[in-house]
Amino acid sequence: MLILFLLFYEFFKIALFTVGGGLAMIPVIEDTFVKKRRLLKQNDILDMVGITQTVPGLIAVNSAVFVGHKLAGWKGAVVATLGVILPSMMIIMLVAAFFPLDHMSNVHLLKAFQCVRACVLGLFLILIYRFGKGLLKSFRDVLLLGVLLAILFSGISSVLIVITACVVGSIYETYFRVKEDKK
Repeated sequence: MLILFLLFYEFFKIALFTVGGGLAMIPVIEDTFVKKRRLLKQNDILDMVGITQTVPGLIAVNSAVFVGHKLAGWKGAVVATLGVILPSMMIIMLVAAFFPLDHMSNVHLLKAFQCVRACVLGLFLILIYRFGKGLLKSFRDVLLLGVLLAILFSGISSVLIVITACVVGSIYETYFRVKEDKK
């Protein structure tokens, strides 16, 4: 029962104070459940990120379902999901009730949104750094990242990038992986 309250409380708090959506919540979820509460391991967060990116739905909700289910089964998934959804619903109802329809002409509101965008960018950079340092373990990993960044910023068609990645990945798995496994 205590874990269910903890899941609801933490996800409610995360959803209420984290601006920028589900991706911005990932570093906060990691900090809360891995570092402060020590209920999850770093690998659990990496699994969460992978799963939330592959299944349909909101990243925040998928993250809550993953963590809740990991810690307390289906009841934990339901409670964590309620915790992550309620703050957004409350804020949307308040905004709808008190803001006029022409709110996009409000200079102060537009400047506030610009500040929020800067904060969200910072959270994304933290997320990239935290997960990137755990993934870049060898020179080959750094080289592949460099090639990826060069391709992304070169303006090459994304279809060509995906096809090339499939071919290179297949060659790597059939030739180089076999060599590594024999060692």
